[in-house]
Formats: sequence, structure tokens, C-alpha cells
Amino acid sequence: MQVLPLGRRFWGLFFGFLLLQSGYAEPVAPPHQPPLSIYIVRTGEQLQAPHVLTYHMVEYAQQRGRWIYPDVGYYDEGHGDVRQWFVGVGAEICHGEHATWTQELYFTQGTGSAAHHLRGLWVWPVLDLRFTPRLTSQTVVVPTVPLNRAEPWGFDVDRSKVEYALRPHLTAGAGYSSSKSGGSPWQNKPFVTATVSRWTGDWEFWVQRVPGGAQIQLRYQRVHPGF
Repeated sequence: MQVLPLGRRFWGLFFGFLLLQSGYAEPVAPPHQPPLSIYIVRTGEQLQAPHVLTYHMVEYAQQRGRWIYPDVGYYDEGHGDVRQWFVGVGAEICHGEHATWTQELYFTQGTGSAAHHLRGLWVWPVLDLRFTPRLTSQTVVVPTVPLNRAEPWGFDVDRSKVEYALRPHLTAGAGYSSSKSGGSPWQNKPFVTATVSRWTGDWEFWVQRVPGGAQIQLRYQRVHPGF
């Protein structure tokens, strides 16, 4: 299979994505309305000995009306051999009483001794469903499109979860996560989750089954007006 040059493939997909969204997106919010800043921090740790960290992720994004830009972040798998930096842009495709679909596209660049300069695209849709005021779900299914030979094709279910609001500031639920990269087998990772929402942000905790054991995750998010 012929691999197109990185620049032609990336910019073609990038501007094609923007053109597609332009038909749906509302105008950017007026200047007097500040953007929403979104801060995300995530990490995981094995529950069994030796209790090593399984990943780190930090991300910062801004939402301006329906558009999401800039969106930048960093990800690793608990060590420095492979580090992935990413930058993306997105839009809220539709927002209704019972469903919201947000679509983002990320360009990723790998660094580190084992990264081999891998490059790829993450196609990142987020589907939020509201069955009742207290019962909701969220699903994120992510294909990875390689931009060079170092990055394999991949497919991840980052999360597909159902949650119930026990109290105004406390939700609990369960979900499913999985991943497949290149020729590796599917890795199934079911989990239970609880989220505490305070003025400091949303503190989400997972207890998750993973191949070879289990892990606990902390997924923090804060959204507020301005920077």
C-alpha cells in the first residue's frame, strides 16, 4: 500500500474535517463572552504489586461556542520510553435534549527512545446520552490512523459507561473499555466508576480490570469560563 506524504495526508484530512464541520457549527461566541477552559488530568496505578503507574495524561482545551480549539496535551504509559504529544480541533455537531455529539480530530507525535517518531491521527467522537435527568451515558470510540510506518492502525473504546446520579454531587456507574493495536489481540477492560463534583472540578475514580490484574484510575476535569 502506498503511503502518501505526511503533509498531504494530514492537511487534507485536517481541512476536510474543518469544511465538514462548518456546515453544522454555529458562529463563534461574541468577543464579550469568554471561552470555556477545560483542564484534564488522568493517571492510573496497578492495584497489585509492584503498584506501578500505568499512564499519565494532561490536556488543555478551549470551547468557543460550538468550536473546540486549541486542544493540546501529553500522554505516556507510565514511563518515558514512548511519549505522545497531541494537538486537535473539534466541534459540537449536534446538541439536543437527549443526545450530544462532539467530534474532535487529533494529530499525535511520538517522542522517546522507543517511539521511532511515530505519527498518527486520533478520530475522537464523544456521544453523550441523557435517558432521564439522573441516568446518563457516554461513549468514546477512537480509531488511530497511522501517518508513518512506526504508528500501527489501532482501535480503542476509551470509555462506554452508564452513570446514575445518587446525589447532586455524586454519580456512580459501570462501563467498558478496550483496545487493539496492530496485530495484538483485543484487550477487554471493564470498570466501575464513581464521580464527585465540587467547585474544584469533577473527580472521577475507576476500578478497572485489565489483562494481568486490575488498576485504579483518577480522571479529573475542570471546566470554567475564561483562561
